[in-house]
Amino acid sequence: MSHAGLAIILLAFALVGFGGAGASLAVARARWVEDADRDVGMWGVAAMLGVFGALCTLVATGLPGLGAFGPVAVWASYVLMAQHLGLFHIEVGAGSQPPPPRAAELGRTRRP
Repeated sequence: MSHAGLAIILLAFALVGFGGAGASLAVARARWVEDADRDVGMWGVAAMLGVFGALCTLVATGLPGLGAFGPVAVWASYVLMAQHLGLFHIEVGAGSQPPPPRAAELGRTRRP
């Protein structure tokens, strides 16, 4: 029972580490895009948090867990932070509306 509890705690710490790494990468990219400034400090923070998350994941689940958990957590936190910083926007529900009719179809009438 204690092994499962330790694994959950370590994976929670790993999630914090990987989440911080993805957010740091998004901030570094935003500064690069907006100011053309290489923020080496944010890259260092991302590396440090990534190593912390990787070590916690390796101890909790092993190497397969690192490949399954790490990239997903980093990617998700990067996407959320980059959207928050305004690097891109995700539009929800854009495909639910029918497409507008074409101009050629507006003048035609349907005959049975």
